[in-house]
Amino acid sequence: MPLSSTITTCGPTTVDCYYPQPAAAPQTSRYEAELATIHQRLDHLTSILEGSSSPRPKRATSRALDSAAAREQLTDFGNTPYKLLNTRRMMGALGLGEDIADELTRLERMPIAAPSAAGASRLFIIQHHEATSALAAFFQHVHIWYPILSPGFSEQYFRIISGPLIPSPNSCLVLLVAAVGLLAQEIVCDSELTKSTHSLYFEAVMTWLPIVVSDCELTSIKCLVLISVYYCCLLRPYQAHNYCLIASSKIQNLLKGCDSMEQCTPEAHEQAVRVYWAVLLLESELCVNFNVADSGIWTLDEHVGLPDCSDTCQYDIGVGSPLAAASSPSVLSTASANPNKVQSYFLAEISMRRMLRRCNTAIAQGANGTIYYAPGIAIELELQLDEWYNYLPEIIRFDLDFAATTFEVLVDECPLRNFLRVQYYCCKVAIYWPAVYQVMEDGVASGQLLDHCQKFFASYVQLMPSIIAAFQGCIVNRWTIFASIFTNTMAAMKAVHTSCLHPISSLEPYQCFTLIRNVDERVIETSASLSLLRNVLMEKLAVG
Repeated sequence: MPLSSTITTCGPTTVDCYYPQPAAAPQTSRYEAELATIHQRLDHLTSILEGSSSPRPKRATSRALDSAAAREQLTDFGNTPYKLLNTRRMMGALGLGEDIADELTRLERMPIAAPSAAGASRLFIIQHHEATSALAAFFQHVHIWYPILSPGFSEQYFRIISGPLIPSPNSCLVLLVAAVGLLAQEIVCDSELTKSTHSLYFEAVMTWLPIVVSDCELTSIKCLVLISVYYCCLLRPYQAHNYCLIASSKIQNLLKGCDSMEQCTPEAHEQAVRVYWAVLLLESELCVNFNVADSGIWTLDEHVGLPDCSDTCQYDIGVGSPLAAASSPSVLSTASANPNKVQSYFLAEISMRRMLRRCNTAIAQGANGTIYYAPGIAIELELQLDEWYNYLPEIIRFDLDFAATTFEVLVDECPLRNFLRVQYYCCKVAIYWPAVYQVMEDGVASGQLLDHCQKFFASYVQLMPSIIAAFQGCIVNRWTIFASIFTNTMAAMKAVHTSCLHPISSLEPYQCFTLIRNVDERVIETSASLSLLRNVLMEKLAVG
């Protein structure tokens, strides 16, 4: 029943009709206003879709691009020199084409030759000495970085590889260890990497890839990790990242459901934890220089305990066993890396990545949105970094500020220790890079800002001999190591040519620039993207 009405006459019949008087419209609520706006936009979109001659709307795309540009502008200032490939704005600031990141991505996404389907059929006979040297090389050059194999793997390896090789995750894992080991051996020995034995093993694995991908057990995840590492050794970071993403998804699902699985013994859970951290380290390394998908693996880092490295797998062919008798003494001695050293490195690397994840750049944002260098944060970050160093076990503790007067590339007998040193000084460079960038932007440097710019140069000088050596000694991270050489050096070259920094300049950075010529050109030439980076770097060095 209406609240009010009026009387009118309906036409010529003079019949009085009652019509309800509409009540006063209530004040429009915020939600109704938003709904009305949404309806208007939907009507607008409908009219565009119905009109075939109407131009395609670009508003949403433009808004997305503007948003992405705003985010990049906000984060560019804080990006470390070894992550500059992600940012167009910073590439321009360093005097490079802003499309260099796109070109690198294009080169890395170029298709590679598909594995031959006949790969498995060619593996009729596997020589024992070949299998032995492959396993030894794997432990010496690969397992030390990503210790994911279970204790007693050596016996399992020889048992499976000398058998009929029935398609299964375990067979895939054994063949992958052989493939990666042979590849590592050929890289270290400067052998020809085409038509090599390692590709035969790898092709056999790839024919069984559906078995690995469809399986959800830990062995299959280890296979995916090793496929990723194989591509890392071949300097194909994009392909490596693809398989790393699959491994990351699988290990996260496995850990989330591990508590409810009856077969998840403490030993199996510990192995899963070890694989989780290995995948996290691998993905973190591969994501440094490219804008690639994030698997979300960091969401579990506070819920997954640190690995108990007391049972790290090692080259455990017992002395006096038939396998040991058939193996050369040199193979046995080189493969048996100190397990304490591997365990200590693994935990130190996890700690380093966690520290970088929390905060790795000394910037702050003002009330008006301006990004500026924060020297107080830089000092705090350096204190945290030094605290990390002080907790390093003696077995992997590296020397700080060693004399660089000769600027020789001295290959450390322990590549693990040298790689930690590289990361330490990369962090130092990253901490003080915003100070240099602010000076480059403002054209003024004095006081504390000038002191921190000097620390940037000092850190770069300490970094370069070690990172050149790491390129030789760490074959699993060669692509990202050279990308770090490129970006750190480009940043340092830009800094030494900044006029207001001339008072603190010295000859040492220039002497470090010449160290780049020590990088093996034959290795660089196997990667189109690294060849591009090296050519750009050499052109800049030639100009001076």
